[in-house]
Amino acid sequence: MGSTKNMIRGLILTAVYVTSTIIIPMLTFSLIRDYAGAYLELTEEDYNNIFFWILAFGLVISGCAFFTYSSPKQSIRRGIFAFIQVIVNCLYIWSYKFSGATELVFNMNFGGVSGFVALNIQQMILVYMGIYFLTIVLKVYDIIDFIINRETIRENRMK
Repeated sequence: MGSTKNMIRGLILTAVYVTSTIIIPMLTFSLIRDYAGAYLELTEEDYNNIFFWILAFGLVISGCAFFTYSSPKQSIRRGIFAFIQVIVNCLYIWSYKFSGATELVFNMNFGGVSGFVALNIQQMILVYMGIYFLTIVLKVYDIIDFIINRETIRENRMK
């Protein structure tokens, strides 16, 4: 019964990760591209590049999420997959910077008045990378803890 529960939890959280790392970002960039009132200075090749990296890393993150959350709690396997997932999350966030998704410039023309709005979120990406660094340290600690306390964890699991 426990393994079925873990598989269902893994599938549910995989669906959550697919939604948050693939569907919502793709819908957001599709809406930005199709926004009728402003011209976004990104070419079709830039959009394809952004969509490729969102899809590629989103699928890898979702796969890692399945293996992470379908593993038993406090297992070495779960710790290793959680560590891999955090590393892939870092690459996913970093891919936004290199795909051109962090520098958006809208050129607007409303009623004869023209202007532009620039949105640069590169500093926010660096803040997220700092948070992920701390998460990596925590995941390494978890793996070491799971290895050292392996017997205690197994005894507690049998009760």
